[in-house]
Amino acid sequence: MKRRTLIIIIIVFLLLLPYGITLSRYVVKNIRNYIMEANNFFFNSDKLVDGGTTYGINNWGGAGNIEIQFELNNHKNNLLTSDSDITYTLSTTCDSSVICSLNSSSGIIYKDEKTDDFVLTVTPLRPFNDNESVTVNVTAVSSSPYVKTLSATFVITVGKRGIDYEITDSVNSPYFMFSITNALDTYKVVSAFNGHNVGDILTTNEYLALSNDLKSKCASVVVTLTFDPSIVIIDTTSDILKKSTFQTTQYNGVDYISSITFGIDAMTNEEVRFYKRDNSKNYTYPFVNDTPIVTFTAS
Repeated sequence: MKRRTLIIIIIVFLLLLPYGITLSRYVVKNIRNYIMEANNFFFNSDKLVDGGTTYGINNWGGAGNIEIQFELNNHKNNLLTSDSDITYTLSTTCDSSVICSLNSSSGIIYKDEKTDDFVLTVTPLRPFNDNESVTVNVTAVSSSPYVKTLSATFVITVGKRGIDYEITDSVNSPYFMFSITNALDTYKVVSAFNGHNVGDILTTNEYLALSNDLKSKCASVVVTLTFDPSIVIIDTTSDILKKSTFQTTQYNGVDYISSITFGIDAMTNEEVRFYKRDNSKNYTYPFVNDTPIVTFTAS
């Protein structure tokens, strides 16, 4: 009977061992952080975290560079900051199909300066197609006065080849900007003319040789932005509405634009302003939000 009980205890111990190891690591990590914070040591970031985290970025065009901005700082909040300077190193690794670089690989966060800003640049070594992705890792390690590691993984996916987009916003701003960058250098026929069928591809020189009327039958890319007018309202004074088709939705008995479709020229940028009904929101995409408040599609 005693032997049977011993065997049961051993089995239970073996089953709980992985959880015990995980728990012990958790406890050690929190004790370590408590000691560091008790000594007014704070080494943090707006994107990198202790233990690591993963970001999904789905707005890359796969042709040009993508830049990711982040910071390292020495504060826990507006009131608590480190009592000493923090020495650190910074490194990055990535897939062999891209080059990843940082504008700095080491430094010191001086106690009075509070933050250091960085830019991670990812450069493709080949054209990427829709839904292809690359993985980039960034690690920051403080070496003095305490050792602490922060890290993040960025999984960058091509949404629509050649087209990048982002939302730039901040808390208390009455509006945000939806920015689109078209890196394509070709045009597509969207309405047949002179022997050209819908979908035919024209070079930039062929497009520029057309009359203005025939140019209107082509676009480098056709973009549709869809949004909820009970949350955001498009700037109706924008010139982009003059070349757009749009749909409306009623909100509180009033017709509001809820979707616009427009063409974008090759190698150009477009910006669309949206007003927020709630200024306390921050609709920045990516990073702050996993999905954009304005849905983007391109063809």
